[in-house]
Amino acid sequence: MNTTNTLSNEALQQTPSARAPWRKQALSTALACLGLAYALSWVEMGLALMTGPGEPIAAMIASRALIAGLYGCVAFRLQWARWITVVLGFTSVVLVGPMLGAEWHAFPVAALITGVVLVFKLAGSIFLLSPGASHGIR
Repeated sequence: MNTTNTLSNEALQQTPSARAPWRKQALSTALACLGLAYALSWVEMGLALMTGPGEPIAAMIASRALIAGLYGCVAFRLQWARWITVVLGFTSVVLVGPMLGAEWHAFPVAALITGVVLVFKLAGSIFLLSPGASHGIR
């Protein structure tokens, strides 16, 4: 009796791969985290304006508009935008995270919102680093 492989290459390519379920939704999960961080940044700006503007209001709005454009480019799966978002997410966690204690003493609600924003940015950056997020990247 002769044993041969009767499966064709097409049949092997059609078999579903055993990928982790979160990998299939890595990009959409990352975008959801970044979107929540973006929405909360507007709340954070409102709280900052309640205490008195330390920065020009136009600069605060312009920075959020630029971040919205960057996140839009990530949604369009542009590779450069993905990497800039990852770097900015990790950098903001590293630079802003240690200052949360001082912000807590000055304005606890703002510190809580800032902490939640940092968690969402970190989660979004981690999901953007996953292999599933790079599927179909241009």
